Amino acid sequence: MYTDDIVEIDQKIDELIKDKTLYNFDTLKQKVALILNDVDMFMVDGVLDLKAVDLYLKKVITKRNEIQKEQEKSKLDGTAQTKYKLIEAICQKCEFQTQEELIKRIEELEKKSNFELSEIYKRS
Repeated sequence: MYTDDIVEIDQKIDELIKDKTLYNFDTLKQKVALILNDVDMFMVDGVLDLKAVDLYLKKVITKRNEIQKEQEKSKLDGTAQTKYKLIEAICQKCEFQTQEELIKRIEELEKKSNFELSEIYKRS
């Protein structure tokens, strides 16, 4: 039954997506082709349909890139540099009458986490 084949393919594709090894484009394409090779549904005249390979390859590359971007973003979110950029962005949205008000606001914001600063920035 094709449904069982698709479930098995999806599991193998998910494993490939979660694989931390860095692969080049050709290697990823070969791995996707190997996963699809055993399923009759993707065979046309005994040859693997390259459109199916390309569709699953696109899914793998897109998901792997999303994971990589999230990891890079989480690394940046914890840095002091990010914290002060958020504080600066928040203060730019506000108008202060005196420099003391600005300094007081910066001191308040320095006590907050990056997550809290992000929320404040979104609200302001």
